[in-house]
Amino acid sequence: MRIGEKIASCRRSAGFSQEALAAQLGVSRQAVSRWETGESLPDTEKVLQLCRILHISADELLLDKPPEPAATSRPPRPLWRRWFRRVYLWMGGLGVLMALAGLTGAVFWALRTDQWFSDIGRIGTALLYHWMGPIAAGGGCLMMLALLLLVFDVLLSRLD
Repeated sequence: MRIGEKIASCRRSAGFSQEALAAQLGVSRQAVSRWETGESLPDTEKVLQLCRILHISADELLLDKPPEPAATSRPPRPLWRRWFRRVYLWMGGLGVLMALAGLTGAVFWALRTDQWFSDIGRIGTALLYHWMGPIAAGGGCLMMLALLLLVFDVLLSRLD
């Protein structure tokens, strides 16, 4: 694509007429028309002004490459989504700590006790009949809930 064609294309996509662009550049409409038809080329100062007004780089205008689409920046996440992410991360971390505490307590209790039910073993007895079981189960539930919220957040991110 030639420079004149690029000027015309970028001018149209920016919504300028030849007169409006000429007024911004401080040249006549005929000068802009000659640039676009390839009869003449703008000087260096006008090229820089063109790039600024049309929001393109000098490389895009002068090099023989097709113009690249404008990079779309991702809008920032809403505040509730950022808090949502913090909640499920903390929930998952707390769940892991609770599950580890319950299992560690069950193992220590099993190593120190002589009383246990043979059907479920020492650790099973500790988990079912002492404080360690509900702690470990609560931690597991928190981890599962955090995992479900993570999946929900990933699905929401894909919709963005």
